[in-house]
Amino acid sequence: LSRVNLFVGREQLTNQDFLTAEDKENIFNADHFPLWYRRAAEQIPGSFLYSIPFSTGTENKSNVVTASTAIQLLDDRKSPVVAAVGIQMKLEFFQKKFWTASRQCTALDGRCSISCDDETINCYLIDNNGFILVSEDYKQTGNFLGEIEGAVMNKLLTMGSFKRITLYDYQAMCRTNKEASDNAHRLLDPYNAFFAAVKWIMTELVWFLVEFNLCSWWHSDLTAKAQKLKQALEPCDTEYPAFVSERTIKETTGNIACNGCFKSFVIQQIPSSNLFMVVVDNECSCDSVSPITMEPIEIRYNESLKCERLKAQKIRRRPESCHGYHPEENARECGGVVALGAHPLAVALPLLVTLFSR
Repeated sequence: LSRVNLFVGREQLTNQDFLTAEDKENIFNADHFPLWYRRAAEQIPGSFLYSIPFSTGTENKSNVVTASTAIQLLDDRKSPVVAAVGIQMKLEFFQKKFWTASRQCTALDGRCSISCDDETINCYLIDNNGFILVSEDYKQTGNFLGEIEGAVMNKLLTMGSFKRITLYDYQAMCRTNKEASDNAHRLLDPYNAFFAAVKWIMTELVWFLVEFNLCSWWHSDLTAKAQKLKQALEPCDTEYPAFVSERTIKETTGNIACNGCFKSFVIQQIPSSNLFMVVVDNECSCDSVSPITMEPIEIRYNESLKCERLKAQKIRRRPESCHGYHPEENARECGGVVALGAHPLAVALPLLVTLFSR
């Protein structure tokens, strides 16, 4: 994962016009660094950052876990980040290592008083954003802990172990749910229904003639689904939550009252990493507590809020002074294009060649 390994020599270049999302993520330039590089630089010096792709699931068993750490230059005044290195390992290999380590105890007889193999508890390995890296159910890998253990995540938010951050997406697409304000006039005037039907038939006929070809006729069901999906979406603003762990809290225990029983849990930070081990008692069910999801919610504005939002948008700040010139620049050297002229020899030579060629 070093930056040098991403260099591609001239002999290995291809004529690929478009880069995939994975290729773009690993490109270094002046204003972009890969995600594993940026997150490692934001971690505590000397700690490792473990992350997995968001697409982890049962349909893709070949996902990898990225472990990266930042390298800092030791200085008396500052400690800048000069590089980030790491390794990548198979997700299944990483999970096997975790289960092996969870069975090791410091007792003299080597036996653990409680183990993740017990049927009465559930063990999870989550990152600092609450996403599951290791679970007894492989299908839960990559999901948010609040979707699986809503009561536990709600308690962690209340205790301050995790904090909620609201993010906004001003370029989202939402499904339309428009309802007509008044449809009674169509019943009073039957001509409106007739003209609407004629307009719809003519519109469909024009689109059919414009887009008709053998492929679209053969795959008409896919075309209809695409048009239906396109018509059902419109630009909107959404908000969605994000969760970040509190670095100062290393270990937390708690009990949750649910349906006449108590659900206990323990969360402990793994040293020198962004990981937390969560052990939850599964004998007490908390079905009354709804799960915490990260689904976006559409923001509905009224007319007054729309105006306030437009006013709140920040206009680009103008520079404090004008930099239209440089002190070391010689203005006399600029604008001399009109003084350029053709050399007489360069003009006469083509004429002589043309005459002698005849």
